[in-house]
Amino acid sequence: MIILNSSPRRSVQAFVVLCSVLLLNACASTPPASDQTLVPDTPRTDGIARGDTDDQKVAQLWSSAEKARQSGQDATALNLLYEALDISPQNPLLWSRAAELQLDALEAALAESYAAKSNAFASVDDRTLLYRNWLIIEQARQIRGDLLGVRSAHRKVQEYQYQ
Repeated sequence: MIILNSSPRRSVQAFVVLCSVLLLNACASTPPASDQTLVPDTPRTDGIARGDTDDQKVAQLWSSAEKARQSGQDATALNLLYEALDISPQNPLLWSRAAELQLDALEAALAESYAAKSNAFASVDDRTLLYRNWLIIEQARQIRGDLLGVRSAHRKVQEYQYQ
């Protein structure tokens, strides 16, 4: 079982993105329709994405990567995830965690690319993972200064947030 938990750092990053989006909306030439409201981009309190794997080596690498990530060894964690991706290249949780680590390292282009790969491999029913990936994409675009891309990604975040 692979579990992807929300991190406090992710909540802070989501808050920064929310403030940026609010600022963008305040600068927009047309106000949002009265039925639209902005909601915080913080991960759901139940923001746990789960995935099963039959490959014991992938599960072991995931566990080792999580231990490394939790102890602040992001480069080691990323290398372990890359090794797991060599074994299971279509695992959306592995791509999503790699995207988070790239985002933490301010490698916005890689973070967005990995989150998009995760979305491509994710089931349409895995709304929690899709939501998390769109948050990563939104934050990556914010880092890169892609304001139109931020707005586009934010719409996708809202689409998945409460459904």
